[in-house]
Amino acid sequence: MTKAVGLYRCENGWKVRWFGEYKPDTGKQKRYSRKFAKMKDAVKFKKAKEKEMEQGAPRDLSTATLKEYAEQWLKDKTINDDLRPATVLLYELTMKRLYNHFGPDMLIRNINRKSAKTFLANLKPIKGDKKLGSWSRHRVIRQCKTLFKEAVKDGTISTNPFNDIAKPKCSASDWYYLKVNEYMAILDVTPTLREKVLYALAYTCGLRESEALALYWTNIDFGKKHIRIASRPETDDYPPFEVKDSDVRTIPLPDMTVDLLTPLLDKAPKNGPFVLMDEQGCQRIRKKWQQCRERDRHWLNRYWSNNVIRNFHRRVRWAKIDNKGKELTVHVLRKCCCQNWANNLPMNVVKEFMGHSSIDTTEKFYSNVDADHFEKAKDTMNELLKPTTEKAGAGMTDPKLTFSGKKEQKKDVA
Repeated sequence: MTKAVGLYRCENGWKVRWFGEYKPDTGKQKRYSRKFAKMKDAVKFKKAKEKEMEQGAPRDLSTATLKEYAEQWLKDKTINDDLRPATVLLYELTMKRLYNHFGPDMLIRNINRKSAKTFLANLKPIKGDKKLGSWSRHRVIRQCKTLFKEAVKDGTISTNPFNDIAKPKCSASDWYYLKVNEYMAILDVTPTLREKVLYALAYTCGLRESEALALYWTNIDFGKKHIRIASRPETDDYPPFEVKDSDVRTIPLPDMTVDLLTPLLDKAPKNGPFVLMDEQGCQRIRKKWQQCRERDRHWLNRYWSNNVIRNFHRRVRWAKIDNKGKELTVHVLRKCCCQNWANNLPMNVVKEFMGHSSIDTTEKFYSNVDADHFEKAKDTMNELLKPTTEKAGAGMTDPKLTFSGKKEQKKDVA
């Protein structure tokens, strides 16, 4: 079997040739070649090809198309890594962007670093011409790196064209920190008890919107005053619920939120398991779930929501809250809860209550310092020093006299 990689002079340039694996059925090796205009480029490619073969890379070039490889890879990854439906959907969107740019029938081995950079430079939302946000760009690049990294490991391609492309820096969104008096003002103008409970679960318990809307009465322990958030399997009547990042977490339930939940429990429909849904809401969820099953679609957590954002923005206006152009949504209520916890509790405790997969997330986004922290810092130090001051009492020297900055004059002794 011929293993050598050859360099040859040809018309208008240079050519590098090598042979594939020996095929017992044909008794031959397939011959490959690549042409270069400059000798230095041909030599560089020849050395790289020889190094690849020494490291065990496949000698034959892959004939897999982008779509063939990507779809099989995602199918295997979904099963092996037990990916959440929302994660699968995001990968599918990235793959759709790749197909739209390169074409689904493009050989995956023909995608190089230059074409990868062009792809990223032209990234746009699937629908519309708006600029793609930094977080979305970050996700697309990360997922492309993962996809092509696996293609290298599988021997489908020799190098990852996205490997050394830097991901954009992403900063936290500028959200409005809602103070307690402003939260109470929103509750005062909110007309329905269910809406009040939704806002309370977000602001005082840190629940995500989907976690609150999918909450069962059986998740609440009124005796111990806590809420248990956990994934839930599907049934014939209702869809599954999948918790992001953390499988199970238990959250303390403040008295004020218990006082809102209690009358809502008294009015709950007999056959309705959901805290925030009446019979009409339960019917809507059952109908949506049946449609997903008939169309063989994954249930997504965003399907729980119905006019929540529109209604909340209306309540903010009624409460006459000036959010100064910053983000203020139901999800921001969860962020406010996290910031309130972070102001008073250790970060590892906040991380558990919030359900973050890493404490880095908690520390990165919920370590804000504002004017209240300065006052709290002074009050904390005053409280620490208070016992010392009281113990010294009247015998304590006046600091203004002790540290006046004037040196005491020595008197002459006769």
